[in-house]
Amino acid sequence: MVQYLVTYSVQTGREKEHDDWLCNVGMNYFKRQPGFKEIRTYSTLVGSGPDWVLEIDFDSAENLMSALDSDEAKRILEDFEHLVTNLSTKILTPVGEPVVVGA
Repeated sequence: MVQYLVTYSVQTGREKEHDDWLCNVGMNYFKRQPGFKEIRTYSTLVGSGPDWVLEIDFDSAENLMSALDSDEAKRILEDFEHLVTNLSTKILTPVGEPVVVGA
């Protein structure tokens, strides 16, 4: 499994456009891709830094890279970049065994 980690803040005044993009474009695109596992969205409750975090899980790096390299993805992500600031992306892979609290 690999994870595409995206952190960002929404440009002031573009919140509705962001929400529409996220729900109707971004999520729908990734959900249709081979190897897609799960997408989680978080909005900062307390703390500093970017206001949003997206975690998009795929079964393999190959499937994730294929999804990101398509012409459709490039157009979609370019539209997204016009709605946000402080954009940062990473591709992560798990290291070690999961830790279960209370086990």
